Amino acid sequence: MKKRLALLLAVLMLAASMPVMAMAAPTTGAEQVSVQAKSGWVKSNSRWMYYVNGRALKDTAKKIGTYYYGFDKNGYLCTGFFTLHGRTYYGSTRVGTKKCGAILRGYYHIGDGYYYFNPAKYGAMATGFVKFGGKLYFFSSKDGKQRRTKGWFYHGSAMYYVKSDGTIATNTTIDGYKIGANGAVTDVNGMDKKAQGYSSSTRYLILVNKGKHLVNIYTGSKGSWSAVKRNVPCTTGKRSTPSPSGSFRLDHKSHKGPYGYKDFKASTAFYATRISAGNYFHSILYRLGCRNPYTHSPKDATLGKSRSNSCIRLPLDIAKYIHQVTPTGTRVIVY
Repeated sequence: MKKRLALLLAVLMLAASMPVMAMAAPTTGAEQVSVQAKSGWVKSNSRWMYYVNGRALKDTAKKIGTYYYGFDKNGYLCTGFFTLHGRTYYGSTRVGTKKCGAILRGYYHIGDGYYYFNPAKYGAMATGFVKFGGKLYFFSSKDGKQRRTKGWFYHGSAMYYVKSDGTIATNTTIDGYKIGANGAVTDVNGMDKKAQGYSSSTRYLILVNKGKHLVNIYTGSKGSWSAVKRNVPCTTGKRSTPSPSGSFRLDHKSHKGPYGYKDFKASTAFYATRISAGNYFHSILYRLGCRNPYTHSPKDATLGKSRSNSCIRLPLDIAKYIHQVTPTGTRVIVY
């Protein structure tokens, strides 16, 4: 009996001293290595985990070999967009390659958007203004997507311009605005910021700032209006006949002849577009009976004052733009 016990004990001791069979690293991991059970890459429930000294990496990002990888709170390898400790990352989804799950770093086109994953922050998704490759970019704080729609947009207390290649304009002049190295143009009158809070039943929106005697015309939609005509001087109603304030919709355009004229008591105006009953956008004034503003001098070319009978007088070309380009139904905000 003692011999049998001694033999069994010897067998057990021999088994304990033998090395455990090595497991193959995942083909979808960073670098294939030979690892022991609960050490290195381990596949669990068809997903990959990574163990260090018998413990799975959880809720963290770790450099393994050449690349960084993210692991969720259960220890599973993260792919696609994922968030760790308030930062968003993207794990490569290229199955069958050594980069599967590797956190992207740099500028990438994913789905319908463009993103920048900051290499200096281990691939954390960047938002706001980012400069790389000598160019300035803007990425939304909501989803990290790059703003690529050409034109002006408002952010914070300033305006910025997106060029056709999706980058932010710097060190140039656009629409009369001088743009510096940071791309910012201050919205001195606050009209662009105010415009973003309104909607319109058309692709156009018009704001009239009576205090500054200015008109801005926008295209786009609520929250993303871009000015196509900015800081246009206008003449508004005098104290006895003020221009009504409020929200209106363009509802009628004069079609008398090619210039849409309208005769008033002692003058004629061209390209008349009605804002509300008795109130119009129209050109500066010409003599009564004039039928062609391009062959006659204005009777009253005053702009930037409060001297009309409630109508909004404009330069001839701007009155023409409203009359011939902006459709009826366009929202007009007068304040």
